[in-house]
Amino acid sequence: MLAAAGVLLVTAALLPPLPLTREIVNHLVVIDITQSMYVTDQVLDGRPVSRLAFARAGLVRAMQQLPCGSQIGLGIFASRRTLLLLAPIEVCANRVELEQAIAQIDARMAWEDASVIVRGVYSATDVAFELAQHPSVIFITDGQESPPRAEIPDFDRPLGRVKGTLVGVGGDLPQPIPHLDKEGRQIGWWSAGEVVQQPAKAGAAPSQEHLSFLHESYLQALAPHAGLTYARLADAAALEKILRDARLSRPLVVATDVRWLPALLAGLLLVLYYLHVPAAWRAAGGRVWLRMRSQMRWPRRR
Repeated sequence: MLAAAGVLLVTAALLPPLPLTREIVNHLVVIDITQSMYVTDQVLDGRPVSRLAFARAGLVRAMQQLPCGSQIGLGIFASRRTLLLLAPIEVCANRVELEQAIAQIDARMAWEDASVIVRGVYSATDVAFELAQHPSVIFITDGQESPPRAEIPDFDRPLGRVKGTLVGVGGDLPQPIPHLDKEGRQIGWWSAGEVVQQPAKAGAAPSQEHLSFLHESYLQALAPHAGLTYARLADAAALEKILRDARLSRPLVVATDVRWLPALLAGLLLVLYYLHVPAAWRAAGGRVWLRMRSQMRWPRRR
């Protein structure tokens, strides 16, 4: 057992990384930074947070669970288009940089107060298609459009050229939308007179576009138009499942460090040795070693 443990420890010290095929992902994650994403109707670690904070925290947690070799890029949506912030990079070697970039995503990056979700989604697929390897699109939004849209326009790109998921975040109850200034500071709440409302239909309740909730049915209808699937960000752990969706993964040969395996086996052998070898044998071996050591001739120091 001791000899085998020694061989395994030497192997663990000298073993180079091995080329192994792993299922990895390559995503462009786009986050909606319009002001409805600042509605505080989500709960994270027992405290209320905004939709934007909830999405950022979920992305960081999910990214930590991705296998090495996976790549994540970052984009933001505002007004009518998606803007690329960071092309996909490997998650393990660039974890700190990715987490810092995610933490900086907020409404101060927005260039206009409008929110035409459908155009942002179509724009995101264009950005992903133009990138090398055509990463999957993960588009996180509450589906709040401003001005409101009566119907979904046709998708004039070939379906299937980019895979991905439209991720809905937000509560089911309408909530007031924070009114932010250019520095991202709240200066009040959007009122009905400041927001474009839908034309009132006969016998229907008046439009309340100044209140926000997750427009799930709209996002579910929009997703197939863009060749995407739909999923809801129901809790902080949901985004990990979304990012690791087998339909979006791809095989990649990655240099993998497996030195932990022989080291673990060596440790198990040492534990078994000390549990099962009788103490008398160990003591006898120690006495033999001391006798041999006493008979050794060591050079005298001058």
